[in-house]
Amino acid sequence: MPIIKKKAKQPNPARTLTLSLLAVICTGTVLLCLPCSSKSGQWTDIVDCFFTATSATSTTGITVVETFAHWNIFGQIVLLFMMQIGGLGLVIILTFFNYALGRKMGIMKANAIAGELSVTGFVGVKRLFIRIGTYTLIMELVGAAIMCFTLVPQYGGYGIFMAVFTSVSAFCNAGLDLFGIGDGFSGYSSTPQVHMVIAALVFIGGIGFVVWDNVRNYFKTKRILMHTKLVLIYSGALFAIGFFAYFLVTMLHGEKFGGMSIPDKLLCSAFTSVSARSAGFNIMDIGLANDFSKLVTIGLMFIGSGPASTGGGIRVTTLAILLATVAASIRGRDDARLYGHRVHKRLVYKAITVLMLSVGFIIICFAIIYLLNPELPEVDILYEIISAFTTTGFSTGLSSKVDTVSKLMLCFAMLVGRVGPVSLLLTFTSDKGGGDKDKILPDCELLIG
Repeated sequence: MPIIKKKAKQPNPARTLTLSLLAVICTGTVLLCLPCSSKSGQWTDIVDCFFTATSATSTTGITVVETFAHWNIFGQIVLLFMMQIGGLGLVIILTFFNYALGRKMGIMKANAIAGELSVTGFVGVKRLFIRIGTYTLIMELVGAAIMCFTLVPQYGGYGIFMAVFTSVSAFCNAGLDLFGIGDGFSGYSSTPQVHMVIAALVFIGGIGFVVWDNVRNYFKTKRILMHTKLVLIYSGALFAIGFFAYFLVTMLHGEKFGGMSIPDKLLCSAFTSVSARSAGFNIMDIGLANDFSKLVTIGLMFIGSGPASTGGGIRVTTLAILLATVAASIRGRDDARLYGHRVHKRLVYKAITVLMLSVGFIIICFAIIYLLNPELPEVDILYEIISAFTTTGFSTGLSSKVDTVSKLMLCFAMLVGRVGPVSLLLTFTSDKGGGDKDKILPDCELLIG
């Protein structure tokens, strides 16, 4: 009788990513708990370690202990690796090193990577991945080298590590920094070679891998994907909105920013607008100046960055599809359109799903934390939850004040935000594919969520 081989079971990309991130978080928690990770040489509370590990791996940046003051060089190196793994994705990093060592990649592993990058198909995944890993290393090293000119004269050899740590954190949109020394990061508000480099790394990391690749190949193909157009246009528009809103706050609340010159206010407003999309770095507390600035920041955080990027949020392409759907409804059209292309209803449904699941999850988190901590301001609770869910990292300081259950709820929000609400639900579904495979927007593959 002929031997019938069973078809290999294909991995669920969402489940692979979720379990991989959980494994990294648990490993990081154990390492951070050890006395060799803290400057005091004592064991660190396991909940605080789990929170910190989740924040670093999900590239959020919210902290319950001060990064520089609490963790020694070993603990900071652990955080550095968790940020890099969380920013690029564990599956991507593992495959990058497999290629570097000359190992072959199977179809199953390629499919997992395709799921992580929101790209369909096996063709092109290998080359795209190699370029992603190479570009990432180059950009992080260039950013670190530029910052070394400022940090090394001030901090000596440790300044090199600070530059590398900050560069990786910025590119991965992680928001963790070691500027708790002296005047902190606010002391660099007039140092463009530091904060402009950080802003550039945050922006590049936040527009996404697919955009990099498309822009790189433009001079060969002379073709810009619809996805690239939407990410760049909407990112620019959101930056402008945030910039003008924050600059208005600095002008109207001069008593809080009276010591800053107009050029410094412009630079800080621009930096905060870039950072608010998913990085969480802060030169001045413009985003916390009043409830208006908090609401602006909440809106920017919720929308977030581009798909297949190191950032978070519901993604700018989701916003684009939702706005196109609203415009189609107002004009009485049956189909949403983007720059002359019909948007397939499957993508409209997915965009609405992402929005509804995200809002529903945030409401549940808000209800739980508010009921457990009724003395805390409602706007601050909402601010902290959305910052965690969108993996941004801006904080009102609430995370260090709440009870253990609320901290764990914020950890869950960070994990859901990093994986994505839709992907997290797919983690619990069967591995069998199916459904409508029709392409939409014939000249591109539009990514959302």
